[in-house]
Amino acid sequence: MNRKIAWTIFACVAAFGMQSKTANAELANSQLQGLRVHTVEGVLRLPADQIDLGTAALIISRNWGTNKTLYTYRRKIDSMAEEIQRRLHEKKVPLDARAVAEINRYLFEEQRFQSVKTADNPDDLFLHTVLDQKRGYCLSLSVLYLAVGERLGLPLYGVVVPGHFFVRYDDGKIRFNIETTAGGGTADDAYYRDTFKPPVGHPLYMANLDKRQTLGCFFNNLGNSYKAVGQIDQALLELSRAVQINPTLAEARTNLGNIYLQKGRIAQAIEEYQQALRFLPDDPKTLNNLGNAYLQQNELQHAAQSYLKALDFDPSLTDAHRNLAHVYRRQGLTDKALEHLRIALGLAPQEAENYLALGRLHFELKNLPAAQEMLAMALHYNPSLTAARIELGNVYLEMNRNDWAIEEFSKALQGDDVLSPYAWFGLANAYHQEKRYEDAVYAYRQVLSRDPQNTAALQNLGNVLLDAGRIDEAVQAYQQAIQISPASGLYYNLAVAFLRQKLYDKALSNYQQAVRLEPNYAAAHHGLAVCYYYLNDKPACRKHAQIARSLGWNVEEELLK
Repeated sequence: MNRKIAWTIFACVAAFGMQSKTANAELANSQLQGLRVHTVEGVLRLPADQIDLGTAALIISRNWGTNKTLYTYRRKIDSMAEEIQRRLHEKKVPLDARAVAEINRYLFEEQRFQSVKTADNPDDLFLHTVLDQKRGYCLSLSVLYLAVGERLGLPLYGVVVPGHFFVRYDDGKIRFNIETTAGGGTADDAYYRDTFKPPVGHPLYMANLDKRQTLGCFFNNLGNSYKAVGQIDQALLELSRAVQINPTLAEARTNLGNIYLQKGRIAQAIEEYQQALRFLPDDPKTLNNLGNAYLQQNELQHAAQSYLKALDFDPSLTDAHRNLAHVYRRQGLTDKALEHLRIALGLAPQEAENYLALGRLHFELKNLPAAQEMLAMALHYNPSLTAARIELGNVYLEMNRNDWAIEEFSKALQGDDVLSPYAWFGLANAYHQEKRYEDAVYAYRQVLSRDPQNTAALQNLGNVLLDAGRIDEAVQAYQQAIQISPASGLYYNLAVAFLRQKLYDKALSNYQQAVRLEPNYAAAHHGLAVCYYYLNDKPACRKHAQIARSLGWNVEEELLK
């Protein structure tokens, strides 16, 4: 930390002559309407000052999943507040700023609530988990602190800055910050400005949040928790709530954009990223994500500009270097692509994704030994990186090491199921090259069971069936592919199948369609010449034979006569 957090609480606070409440006094939140709601929707219909933050957080925890009831956990929070209230009464400490020291002593020294180092575990957000395990991160510990504070009637507020959340005491006369990740220690505003760099004049960052706005921050983290466990639709709902409550919270805008991007709603993702950058214009991660959205729309120039701007703010952002390299690859600027991938590798020499990206680029450049080396390094640092196994399998296919390719694709099938169609596709290609036709047919059908619109798999399936002599099935595969996406190569393959069956009229029709789509298709012109030969149209045969030869095809002399 740039500034030292104080560990003692305001010895300079003067006595105000306030009288403490009697022991077992009614808790300050007892009349809130928020105690009597049972759903998130019910909470959100309440005015902010009627929300009971502890109850609201527990309702959300219940929706996440816990075997115990809301009332069980709420009773725990009430008991904590009552115990602190009793101690304050015994010590004759008034319910003002001086009560904070007793809350800190009780929560962090006696109950030993602790901060986790990272927020990687989604469970650490939820109040029931915090109460059970006595651990949490900045937001979840702060919610517990605020829930206790509202029961004591203390003027405590949540405060958000980019990437962090803390508590503030502010009674209009005395104001100080409480850092729940440091045992209730204090840090001045300057510490948070220097460390987290909130934009000056922002309507939300560094302000005292009401309870609805605090919940808005909670919904932001809740959306990320659902995203982490693959519940994307629920993540979308929670992040939409976060943005609706706190429309200027840049992180919520960015996270909602990430969900839209994952769901393929690119225009909405771009809108959210742009809104986030209005409020936090120098956020490199949002700029990087905006570049990803532009890349999915094939707007390469806009994508490159976003990545470059991200690197202006954070030259060490390896994701942006890799993504920019991908744009340069697409633009044919391989030297620039290599430059940024080498920078990324220098910044993170043990990051498998950097070796994967370099391996892919070397494979595209037909530098197979370098590709093999880079992909092997990727798997050295992350043996479960399925994409690297698939790419290495493709390298081995290109090197005609089908046995090695089969091994890598088979291992890939034990990994990320999302990538399984690519692994099955590569495995099918390897089986085809080995003339293991039945295995190849099975593997291509596995691709199609996961991706029925995959025309490449249908075309290759047709090719395998054709080589296996199962011509009727091959015809069916080609025709199915043509229905999905007509292409000259598919018409050509279908014509070849009909030609094998000596169905010259059908073959002729499909060769003609191939030539209509691709006038300089030499093999299709040669096929037309063969069909016309068998249909005894010698002028047409000669014409297409001559065209095929002019396009570089090796034409039989018989067709030219």
